[in-house]
Amino acid sequence: MAKRLARNTSPTKETEAELVEQVVSDWCKMHQVDPISHTAVMEGLRVLYMIREFDLTDREELLKELLASDEDGA
Repeated sequence: MAKRLARNTSPTKETEAELVEQVVSDWCKMHQVDPISHTAVMEGLRVLYMIREFDLTDREELLKELLASDEDGA
């Protein structure tokens, strides 16, 4: 029962950090950007915002939204 409740709560900071790192890593591979560049850091902030503001916690959904927002801004 505790596991079920844990799934419905917001991610911990450690989980958020791992998720941000994974999504940004995927994004960097797609755009051939250095993962420690300023651009990658800014994308990480966008991912963190999406996690906290919209409760997105699915890696694929976050990447999809990040890519969609890239297209909107281009």
